[in-house]
Amino acid sequence: MKKKKAKKKSLKIHTVDHSDDITTLILKDHQPIKKLIKVLKDTSVEISKKKMAYSLFAKALGDHAKAEEDTLYVHMKKNKKLRIASLEGDTEHRLANQLIIETDRLAGDNDLWQAKVKVLAELVDHHLKEEEKQIIKMIRKELNAVARIGIGKEYTKLLNQIRGEPMPKLDSTDYNSYREDHA
Repeated sequence: MKKKKAKKKSLKIHTVDHSDDITTLILKDHQPIKKLIKVLKDTSVEISKKKMAYSLFAKALGDHAKAEEDTLYVHMKKNKKLRIASLEGDTEHRLANQLIIETDRLAGDNDLWQAKVKVLAELVDHHLKEEEKQIIKMIRKELNAVARIGIGKEYTKLLNQIRGEPMPKLDSTDYNSYREDHA
């Protein structure tokens, strides 16, 4: 007696591309900002290099914060468990923006400029760490993948509109070449 081979049912597995997930995009967008924070906090870096890094930092942070506030935070405010976290994020963004405004107004006082930049870098560093260690986990728990991908697409579209072009990938040695290419 021949044994019949059981027909294998082909299961179609639908995979989701998580590269558009807002949590993935936020983590990716944090990377150049974190590299610039290291430069801004490093007391051994020359003031001219710090000023160059600060210029890139202020632009990257402003673009990121605007896109995050107008997409992710809007959705978070609609969720009771995420609302307070979004309001905290808004507050930290406003504080960082205020420090950027104050720093940009300083003329000639390099010591005060460096002090404000260091405080700004520490504030943003704290914000990014909290977002990465706590808030992202909350978002993944409270918002399903479809919602996160939808928000991610909104975020990418707005960020590209704000920037006009994608943010270049930078390492700590790229500041001079980036500045020369985009001057």
